[in-house]
Amino acid sequence: MGWVRGFEVWTTPRHVLAYVLVVDALALIATGSTAALLPVTATDWIRLGILAGCVIAHIELSRSIERARKLASGAGPFVDGLTVWHFTAVLILPAPLATALVVFTQTYVWFRVWRGRRPLYKWVFSAATVLLATQASAVLLLAAPGPHPGIPTGWIGIGFILAAALLRWLINYSLILGAILVSSPDLRAGQIVGEFGEQVLEAGAMGIGLAAAGLVEYDPRLLIGVVIGLYALHRSVLLPQFRRASQTDGKTGLYTPNWWHQIAEGAFTRAEAERTSLGVLMLDLDHFKRLNDTHGHLAGDQVLRAVADAITDAVRSYDAACRWGGEEFAILLPDVGPEELHEIAERLRHRVRSLVVDIPSDGKVTDQTVSIGGARYPSPGIASLSDLQLAADAALYAAKAAGRDRVRLAPPSI
Repeated sequence: MGWVRGFEVWTTPRHVLAYVLVVDALALIATGSTAALLPVTATDWIRLGILAGCVIAHIELSRSIERARKLASGAGPFVDGLTVWHFTAVLILPAPLATALVVFTQTYVWFRVWRGRRPLYKWVFSAATVLLATQASAVLLLAAPGPHPGIPTGWIGIGFILAAALLRWLINYSLILGAILVSSPDLRAGQIVGEFGEQVLEAGAMGIGLAAAGLVEYDPRLLIGVVIGLYALHRSVLLPQFRRASQTDGKTGLYTPNWWHQIAEGAFTRAEAERTSLGVLMLDLDHFKRLNDTHGHLAGDQVLRAVADAITDAVRSYDAACRWGGEEFAILLPDVGPEELHEIAERLRHRVRSLVVDIPSDGKVTDQTVSIGGARYPSPGIASLSDLQLAADAALYAAKAAGRDRVRLAPPSI
C-alpha cells in the first residue's frame, strides 16, 4: 500500500487528474465500441506481428536520439516518430489490432526508452490520446471505397486517407495541448505552441505510414527499407536538428555552454508543464591551476578530456553535459529524484578521483579530485532555470569551502 501511495498521480491537482481520467475513460469506451466493427483474420494477426517487429527495430535504433530530442523539445506536444507504424496499422488492420499495436508501442517505449522513469499515469494518458485518434480514424476509413481493412482505392480513397490523417493529428494534438493548458495555465502561448513547426514531422510520418501500408500488402519484406530509412532520417536530419549550432567543445567533446543552456531552457519549460523534476550538477576540478603549472597545459587538456569521458560514462544516456568554462562542467538531469541526484554526483566524484591519465614523457596524473554542487527543481525558491543554476553554483561553493573533493546539494535536496 505504501508503494501505491507513492505514485505521483496522487499528488496531481484534482482538475488535472479529472481531465486525464476523462480522456482515459473515453479511450476505453472508444476501443470497446470499435472492437466488433470488422472481423479479425489470421492474415491480420501476421501483419500485426510484422508491424510489432518493425516497432521494436525502430525504437531500438533511435531511442537515444529520441531522449535527446525530447530533452530540448520545450513544453509543446512532442512528435516521437512512431506515428508511422500507428497510421500503417489504422490503414491495414482491424481496429482491435491497431489498438493492440498502440498499447504495445507505448508499453515498450516506457520500459526501453524511459525505463519507467516517467510517471505511469502520463504514459497511460499519452496512449489514450493515440487510441482515441486511432479509433476515430478507423471509423472514418470504414466509409472509404475499397477493402476493409485495407488501403482505400481511387482518388476518393486518397481523400479519405488525407481526412483520416488530419483527424488523427487533430485529436491527438488537441488532447495533449489541453492537458498542458489544464496543468500549467500560467505558461505563455508562445511556450506551448512555439514548436508547432515540428508538427510537419507528424505529416511526414503519416505519409511514410501510407507507403509502409502499401508495402505490407505488396511484400512485407520491403519494410526493412522503411526501418532503415527512418533510422537514417533520425541520424542525418533529426539529430543534427537537435544539435544545430552546438559546435561541441573541442577539448572535451561535451556541449558548449550556449547550446547546453538552450536545451536546459527547453527541459525546464517541459518540467514546469509536466510537473516533473529537473536536476543540475556543477563540477569544478580542484587545484587545476597547480596541475597546469606542474605538468603544462597539454597535460591539463588531457585531464579535461579524461574527466569528460568519466562524466559521459557516469551519467544516464539522456542527461546533457557541457564544459561550462575552464575546469568547470555542468550536467542537466531530467526526471531525477533527490537520492538519485546525490548518487550520480558521488559516482562522478569517485570516477574522477580514480582517474589515471598518462602524460607522455612526464609520468601520470593521479588523485585528481572534483567538488560538486547540485540542485533540483521543484524546490522552494526555484522558479526558473537561472534559479536552479544559482542554487547548484552556491552548493558547489559550499563543497569547496568545506574542504573540496565532496558533494553538496542545495536544500531541500540533501
